[in-house]
Amino acid sequence: MTLYRRVLTGQVAPGKHGEFLAAVEAALDYQAQRGIEADFAVWDSITGPASQVEIVASFDSMQELEQFEELAAQDQTFSDLRRRVRQAMVFDSASVQIFRRFV
Repeated sequence: MTLYRRVLTGQVAPGKHGEFLAAVEAALDYQAQRGIEADFAVWDSITGPASQVEIVASFDSMQELEQFEELAAQDQTFSDLRRRVRQAMVFDSASVQIFRRFV
């Protein structure tokens, strides 16, 4: 059961959708190879700003979420892959939120 969700909301830079998706796929493959078992999804807006996206990671435990955060902070290759994702995004609208299951 999903207990925690990490959501990155932002906008893909104009003309960068292909680059964005390739970078997300590379980062997801890398983290899966390192034991991150979270369920990841990328949502693309069909109303509102045309380039708005949400990268949603669902974790079954706080330990899994912390494992992801540790990989992001300590693994240079993973940091480089995540940087590629961010380089394809517009930062004036990006945000990260952590949610916990309430009901």
